[in-house]
Amino acid sequence: MKQTSDYYIKNPLIHKDRRLGKSPSDWVSSFSCEDLKPLIVCRGPIRKEAMDVYEEMGITHYGILLSEKDSIVYPNALAPELRQLTDSRRVHRVPDYTGASKEERVERIHQIISIAKDNGYDSIFAGYGFMAEDDEFVAAIEAAGLKFIGPCSATQAGAGKKDEAKRTALTVNVSVTPGIDNVTARTLLKKHPTREKLLALVKSDGFKCDEQVISNPDISLEDLADHILYASYVKGVDLFSIEELCAQVQAEVADMFRKYPQSRIRLKAIGGGGGKGQRILGASLLPLKKADDKAIAAAAAEAPTLVREILNEVKANGIGDNKNVLIELNIEQTRHNEIQLLGNGDWCIALGGRDCSLQMHEQKLLEVSVTQEGLLAAIERAKQPATRAKQKPWRAT
Repeated sequence: MKQTSDYYIKNPLIHKDRRLGKSPSDWVSSFSCEDLKPLIVCRGPIRKEAMDVYEEMGITHYGILLSEKDSIVYPNALAPELRQLTDSRRVHRVPDYTGASKEERVERIHQIISIAKDNGYDSIFAGYGFMAEDDEFVAAIEAAGLKFIGPCSATQAGAGKKDEAKRTALTVNVSVTPGIDNVTARTLLKKHPTREKLLALVKSDGFKCDEQVISNPDISLEDLADHILYASYVKGVDLFSIEELCAQVQAEVADMFRKYPQSRIRLKAIGGGGGKGQRILGASLLPLKKADDKAIAAAAAEAPTLVREILNEVKANGIGDNKNVLIELNIEQTRHNEIQLLGNGDWCIALGGRDCSLQMHEQKLLEVSVTQEGLLAAIERAKQPATRAKQKPWRAT
């Protein structure tokens, strides 16, 4: 372990042990990161923040990916990332980050991995959203012997896609927004409505399916269709057209309007971060005390156009892409709270709640925003006699 005063300053846990005359424990030493050599493949403020954090941690060998589509020049000045990272050998240029098509996306993944290995990086940091939530990207990084700074590919596969995350939540009795998470399976069933016809697809197209799944007589038709669809994605085959998907979404949306009168419906791509790939429809029904079939049909008729927009936006409109779209009741007044977790595979701790809705609107002012629940809990703790002095500033917050 590096034994320099600068190292202790940049690693406060170890620095604290040294001041107390103790040798750092193995657990504390496990947080040592100065030997990490990350390639930063996200952009904008998150890239700059990652650079600042790495330098604060004593990480000196890091690089950044730079796309020709990046906004890297401000009026009369270079972006702060390029002013800070003056070693041009650590700035690696690519045409774009994810590619315009499925083929380009695969090509870009291999290019990023090659850049990392050819330039001595041992890990990749992708920020949030986009590539940070792409289980195929993470799996390719792991297969190449590199580290991914974030959830592993198995976790990404179980929770990275919104439909899988929703199903995972349901298996552990977590409440979710009412809606439909398998419209692609329903689209396939509309076209091939029996078990025999679904299994005929497996045989004719040579899909590699789990024999225990497809031979299970108790599996539902929708689950069987979903399993076959995942096999088709691996082989790069489309089992229905986008037009057929749009028609199914339109029918499901109309049914939801009838089930939830005077409500709007949100269509949401299973991939894509940062709010991308989402559209809301049904505003025309809100003023109506009771919508008739004609009004519902007119509102649902917006769905096909919105589905195409969503698939284009998240680049899921190619042959063999997973084109599933969530159809959900739109929650009109809500807050986006998240609980951030930190772990290494052996242990995990919760870092508390964060009110993303508040931070989203005040991004330039708030770096961290606690949830209302967390704030009330802090006030209650401050009411204790030993901490009464802390109550006033919390209330002021």
